[in-house]
Amino acid sequence: MASRRTQREFSLQAVPEQVLHRLLWAAYGVSEDGGKRTTPSAHALHPLRLYTSIGRVEGIAPGVHAVAPDTLQMSCHVDRDVRAELEAAALEDQPWIGNAAAIISVCADLVAATTAFAEQPPYGTRGLRYVHIEAGAAAQNIYLQAAAEGLACVLVAGFRDEATAKVLNLATPVAPILHMCLGWPADQ
Repeated sequence: MASRRTQREFSLQAVPEQVLHRLLWAAYGVSEDGGKRTTPSAHALHPLRLYTSIGRVEGIAPGVHAVAPDTLQMSCHVDRDVRAELEAAALEDQPWIGNAAAIISVCADLVAATTAFAEQPPYGTRGLRYVHIEAGAAAQNIYLQAAAEGLACVLVAGFRDEATAKVLNLATPVAPILHMCLGWPADQ
């Protein structure tokens, strides 16, 4: 935890596939029998969905890969490198998006969350609050695992939601919440 820092500059070195899998497990992996996960979820709803935008990961083709919620198995979702498109969808200039070796996009089924908590005041919006808390916990787990691996990492939440959803080819009601941009530090 003492070494966790935001780092926005990445080297061109590829990240090993096993390292990416450990980051995904830290974010949303099943940690014990009964479906308990590494990230807390209000009422065990688990509305988060992970997508990886790959640029430089050993053994994984560039593109967007959907991550299965229970097994963390990745399947090709978009078969081209979209990092430059995600950078273009960002608010303001954020070159670290396009330069990252990989981006873990934390997305969520917002309808499931608002429906599950519709009876709790303020009537549906509490579910959105829980989604953002859960996404923050997943992001912190990614940050901590990245620090343990020696990776550079930066959280990005400043993007145009609709443009980002289009680049990631998200089906409604899944919406992007944040990106975790990763890679080896530029000074390595």
